[in-house]
Amino acid sequence: MKKMLKSCFFLPVVRVLICIKIMKNAAMISNAVYKRWQKMDKKFENYNIDNVLFITSLVFILAGLIMIYSSSAVMAIENYKDSAYFFKRQLLWLFIGVILGLLFFKLNKEKLKKIIFPLIVLGILMLFAVHIPGFGRKANGAIRWLKIGPLPAFQPYEIVKLLYVIYLAYLFSKSNQTVNSKIIMATIITLLIIVALIKQRDLGGAVIISILFLCMAFVLGVNLFYFFILFIFGIASTIYFILIEPYRLKRLLIILNPWQDYYGSGWQIIQSLIAIGSGGLFGNGLFQSQQKFYYLPEVHTDYIFSIIGEELGTFGCILILIGFYFILQRGVFISISVKDAFLKYLAAGLTFMIIVQAIINIFVVTGILPPKGTTLPFISFGGSALITNIIAVGILLSISRDLHGDKL
Repeated sequence: MKKMLKSCFFLPVVRVLICIKIMKNAAMISNAVYKRWQKMDKKFENYNIDNVLFITSLVFILAGLIMIYSSSAVMAIENYKDSAYFFKRQLLWLFIGVILGLLFFKLNKEKLKKIIFPLIVLGILMLFAVHIPGFGRKANGAIRWLKIGPLPAFQPYEIVKLLYVIYLAYLFSKSNQTVNSKIIMATIITLLIIVALIKQRDLGGAVIISILFLCMAFVLGVNLFYFFILFIFGIASTIYFILIEPYRLKRLLIILNPWQDYYGSGWQIIQSLIAIGSGGLFGNGLFQSQQKFYYLPEVHTDYIFSIIGEELGTFGCILILIGFYFILQRGVFISISVKDAFLKYLAAGLTFMIIVQAIINIFVVTGILPPKGTTLPFISFGGSALITNIIAVGILLSISRDLHGDKL
């Protein structure tokens, strides 16, 4: 019994330490690569955008297409008689995302400020609209998809997440309001979104929104006492919503020792760890995954990072971490460098939006956090998420262009 208790607490600690070690090594490698990239970046300065951010995002999208095809081919053949079914769908979403990304890249910041409040209100209404008969679509036991007329079903949460960041940037940049009044208004909008997500049984989405709120409040410079209160309230609320739903509590406890329920709630975590562990240093080879043969669920969405580990090894995983480090570094640099308050908060918020989701996804597939349903930005299959992330990068590139003298 004592051995079991020790292993329950020891295993998650080991996973955290391993993850930290990998991230530390990735950061060291990425610093060396980044210095070399800076020299190459000077050759492209005439384009007036942040080329490191652009190239990293492009590489991620292309890598995502390859990994989506690799991870989903078996399932696609069995269900749709076409190994490239999900690959083709992602290409379609990519096309739409590029068009919208270009529109936001060209969009004037004053126009964006004028339309953001009605857009965030519309977004919140869409979150509640999934419960209207005929509009909501159920998947994996939860109603989180919205179907409007001939349009394909989409997740309002992904759109609202982007609109939320833009709205907070606009609200926090207002010079005619006090910090307290800004926080109060932001809290009201945040709570409305969280209530809608809890009603959808999407606690993970609510947690991400809460983290984004705290990150942007910190950038705003809110009083540390109030920040601490907001943080404690967020933690307490999360614990409460976990405790009132037995399945959430079970998910949380199973990460301590997933082997105690091997064929039940621990199955996903175990198969994910097997996938990553079996890849070794350089992987088993592209398209050579065994876990995609129905051992690991959601291989092309939530657990695509596990397949990367299996096929491309620790080396492939480190490359992904380096890529997200580049996005974080460039996003923070853009936010610090730009003078306009709205653009400063916007760049910070969009960077947090991408990085927070990436960290949560990687922590889930490595067994540090319980399964949540968070995709890996740019790489996982999913139209709503891909379009949102492309728009975010389009806006960041537009702000980086502003640093060279152009206007958003």
